[in-house]
Amino acid sequence: MAPPPAPDARPDDDALLEAAYRAEFGPEPPDASSTHTIAGRPYRGGQLRALALHDLSERIARHSLLRRADDTSRQTALRFVEQRLKEGRKVEAYEGTGSFAGFLRRVLHNLLLDWLRSPAGRAELRRAEHEGHEAPGDAGDWDDPGLPSEEFEAKRRRLLHHVIVTRTLKRGMPPARSVVVRLALWPAYEHDDEDRRDFGAFAHCHEGARTVSDARGCDTGKRCSAPPAPWQRAYETELEGAKASEPQGLSRKAIATLTRIGSDKPMPKREGAICERISKGRMQLVEELRRAGIHGVDA
Repeated sequence: MAPPPAPDARPDDDALLEAAYRAEFGPEPPDASSTHTIAGRPYRGGQLRALALHDLSERIARHSLLRRADDTSRQTALRFVEQRLKEGRKVEAYEGTGSFAGFLRRVLHNLLLDWLRSPAGRAELRRAEHEGHEAPGDAGDWDDPGLPSEEFEAKRRRLLHHVIVTRTLKRGMPPARSVVVRLALWPAYEHDDEDRRDFGAFAHCHEGARTVSDARGCDTGKRCSAPPAPWQRAYETELEGAKASEPQGLSRKAIATLTRIGSDKPMPKREGAICERISKGRMQLVEELRRAGIHGVDA
């Protein structure tokens, strides 16, 4: 018997990918020794099922929503997705419209969002952050955070000027997410005068926070007020200096410095707080876009 094909040897073979996932996650998994001909080539049922499992684990490991996760969290997410694929009969929903690979990306992304919102997912990410884990090779990805979608990443410059996005970023989120996400999206999202005023008010509030209660008031916007004009001018100079030094996008360290979040804590903890706010803001933004009928954000 010929050896099973390498999982990534035929990335463009949509028929093979679909057959593999139907074999593993369909209602009637084939016998391991049964033969199936796909695009003129014979495959054993066991080969197809192994290909699906390997492909799924690779997709989960690379997914942008799991950048903050360690290997243990990724395994937990993988088990969650496998169970939902089988119990929810997700693969059967594919009706041949568009590519199966695109359909699969959307399904997996939505399932991972469900996992991240679940108590188990939140607990896993809190544990990973508490233990200081970062995914190998992904540590630098947060320096230029994009939105969690390859297709949306390519289209975000156009979409970010949409009125729904602007309203969500500026008025639909609490300042703790809105300010951080707007800073993280630069330079795709250009900052205007209202942004600079919001950033300054938020930073001035956190700079003066002395208790946890004060900081929470800043995060919700209840304590934020317009800072004195000299302070605001100095802050805008600081903001422009940070953008000039990092023209490709602000790092999480720069965002922590600009927002003054957790200024009495070590920088790693401050960066962790920034990552959490970016992640939650992304999901909220994508959900608002989806509700508004803007498609392609979950590919």
